[in-house]
Amino acid sequence: MRALLPDGTTTPLPVNRTTLEDIFNIHLDEDESASRFLDSIRRRIPKPANADDLFLNGVGETLADLLFRPYTRKMWGIEASELDVAIGARLPVRCNRDERYFADSFQALPKYGYNRLFESMLDHPNIKLRLNHSFEKSMQHHYKHCFLCIPIDRYFDYVYGVLPYRSIRFHHGQTIHNQAATVINFTDTAPYTRVTQWSLLPNSAISGNGLHTITKEEPCSMEDNPGEYYYPVQTSESQRLYGLYRQLAANLLDVSFCGRTGLFRYIDMIPAVTMHLEIAERFLQQNGLRSAT
Repeated sequence: MRALLPDGTTTPLPVNRTTLEDIFNIHLDEDESASRFLDSIRRRIPKPANADDLFLNGVGETLADLLFRPYTRKMWGIEASELDVAIGARLPVRCNRDERYFADSFQALPKYGYNRLFESMLDHPNIKLRLNHSFEKSMQHHYKHCFLCIPIDRYFDYVYGVLPYRSIRFHHGQTIHNQAATVINFTDTAPYTRVTQWSLLPNSAISGNGLHTITKEEPCSMEDNPGEYYYPVQTSESQRLYGLYRQLAANLLDVSFCGRTGLFRYIDMIPAVTMHLEIAERFLQQNGLRSAT
């Protein structure tokens, strides 16, 4: 992933040694040099209270203004100073030249794509799939337990108020040009946050006419894109509100809330899989269906 700079060039994102060299027009001959330079520009805040504090503590004022604050404002619809510190912590800052978003030793995509992966998971005689079917509480009478990925506040009829989310509009197009990376982030004040060129991903060939399919993402409010929940907006107030709903959920013995909207959490793929396997394992143990592993 790379970020588009004002001069039309791109630089690695997350921030690494190359990013510092590109933006400050310097040469850093080793990781230790990058570390010392970062220390010289960042503002030390021992206990960041919000995402903006974290940006300043990690990369300083110049990079916060250039790469993070405008992006955060359009992505989340609020200032970085209002956003929970955990959101800002998702993006690492490195002193080496590693350009990957994640630093996991093993990273891969499903060999035959996600469609085939989920088709195989659902291909079992004990699994019945119904699409385009909204959840209704009356359905609970037919099952011993329900695992729900619906918004937790909706389940409880918004008794404490509405939990805030941001949505996304996707704009698809085609181009003859190759991007500098699969994903380019727009860190300025333009309406889009990023553009993806799909032919740069494995098993995603260019179209028959030789054009590359691209998708631009435009964040928007839930009012502008009803029902399309993407990002839970985590602030001190929304966390307090979610805590009230979680207390209500704790009294339900036949329901487990899951996913971003059920747990009101911004969850990446690997922790999402791990977390939900743990939810399933806990349910099985509580019902004597499987011993602890």
